Amino acid sequence: MDNFESELKNDSQENPQDDQSKEELPETDGKNDDIAADNGFSRSERRQNVFFALQNAEKPSEASCKIVFPEDFFWPDRPLKKEVGKGKMILAVTLTAVAVLLLTMLGLSMTLGKGWLKNALSGKDKLIEFTLPLNDRPQPTDQELVREDGRYTVQGLVEQVSDSVVSIVTFSFDNQIMQGQGSGIIMSQDGYILTNAHVVNQKDLPEIKVVLNDKTEYNAVVIGKDTRSDIAVLKIEATGLKPAVFGRSDQAKLGEEIVVIGCPAGLEGSVSEGVISGLDRDIHMSENDARTRCIQIDAAVNPGNSGGALFNMWGQVIGITTSKLSSTEYYGIGFAIEINEARPIIEAIMEYGCVPGQVRIGVTFYEIDEETAPQLNTYPGLYVVELDPDCDISNSGIKSGDTITEMDGVKVRSKKDVDELLKDKKPGESIKVKYIQSDSDGSELSTEFKLMDDSKSLVPAE
Repeated sequence: MDNFESELKNDSQENPQDDQSKEELPETDGKNDDIAADNGFSRSERRQNVFFALQNAEKPSEASCKIVFPEDFFWPDRPLKKEVGKGKMILAVTLTAVAVLLLTMLGLSMTLGKGWLKNALSGKDKLIEFTLPLNDRPQPTDQELVREDGRYTVQGLVEQVSDSVVSIVTFSFDNQIMQGQGSGIIMSQDGYILTNAHVVNQKDLPEIKVVLNDKTEYNAVVIGKDTRSDIAVLKIEATGLKPAVFGRSDQAKLGEEIVVIGCPAGLEGSVSEGVISGLDRDIHMSENDARTRCIQIDAAVNPGNSGGALFNMWGQVIGITTSKLSSTEYYGIGFAIEINEARPIIEAIMEYGCVPGQVRIGVTFYEIDEETAPQLNTYPGLYVVELDPDCDISNSGIKSGDTITEMDGVKVRSKKDVDELLKDKKPGESIKVKYIQSDSDGSELSTEFKLMDDSKSLVPAE
C-alpha cells in the first residue's frame, strides 16, 4: 500500500505538467456527475471515498490485491454512454397506459353518462349526467294515419280533408279595408261554399275572397243566406275542387273524438282536436236573432273559425262551427250547428236563394220564467219591448209593456217555446194569443193576428 501511494506521488512529481493540466481542466457541468451517481454519491465524491478507503485499509496480499476502477474514474469529463433504448421503451409504455386509461374513461362516459366519475366518488352512483338521444321521425305507416277500426288518426284526417276547408275574407271601402274573416266548407267540385251567414252579413261588401288550402284566391258571390239559422252559401268560379264528405250528426256520441279545421285569427288551416261535450244544445247566437240546435265541443273555437268544419274521426263533416262562449269564467266551450239541422236550409238556399215560407211575428221581447217573474214584480211569459208596425201584431191590441202568456193554447216562456210553435206555420196563417196588460190586475186577454212572411221576426231583447 505504501508502494502504491509512493508511486502515485512519484508520478505526480515526475509529470508536474500532467498534474497541472489535470488541475486546469474545466469543472464539469454536473451532468456526468448525475449520470455516474451511485448510491447517492457523485463521481468526485466516489474518488475521494476510494482514496480514503485505500489509505485506511489493511495491506492485502499481492495475490489478492486487485483494484478495478470505472473507466471514467480518471477522466471525469468523459460522458457516460446513455441507455437510449431503455428510455424510449419507458416513454412508450407510459403513453400506451395513458391512452388505454383515456379510452376506458371514454367508454364509461358513453355508457354511464358524463358524470359517472363524479357520482362514483361522491357515492351517488344512481345519478348520472344524461343526454337524451334524438332520432329522425320514420315515414308514416298506414297505422299512423288510419286506425284498425277505419277511423282516421288526427294526422291522417288532416291530410285527407284539409283541401275541403277554405278561408273567407271580406272587404269594404273599395277593397281597401278588410271587414272580416271566417271559414268555409267546399260542398261541390264546381265551387259552392258553405259558411255562416254572419261571416258575409255585413253591409256594403264590395268583395268577398275565398282562399283555398293551396293559397289560390277566388272572388265569391253570395248565393243566399238565412240569418235565422246563421247559414249562407257562396259560389266561386272554380272546378276540380275537393268537396267535403258530410255525415249524420244524429249519430254523434257524447265523448266522441272530433277535429275542427278553420281560420281563427286569419291563421289558415288551423287544426284543433277535442271531444263532443254535449248534444242537442239549443244556442242563441249573438250574431243573429234565432236559437240553433248545436253540438257542444271542447276543441278551440275562436273568431275566424265561424263557418269552418267539425269532423268526426271518419273524416265526415257533422257540424258547422259557429261561435264560442266568450267569458273570463268559461273556457273550452265551443259550438257547431248540427248538419242534420242545417241540411234543409242549405238545400233551400241552393234552390231558392233563401228559405221560403218562414213566418214573422214582429215582436221584440224579454224571456221571463216562473222563478224570475216574482223578482221583477211581473208575470211569466214574453215581456213585450217593441212591436214592428209593418206586422199584423201591431193591430192586435198588444202594446209595449204587456206580457204574452200563451200562443195557440200553449204556454210560452222563451224563444225556444215560440220556435217550436211556429216551425209548422206558414205566412198568412192566424195565431191565437193570450196576454196580460201592464196596467191590469193580472187578468188575461185574448187576441188574434196573422203571421208575416219573413225570416227575421223574433228578436229577444239584449
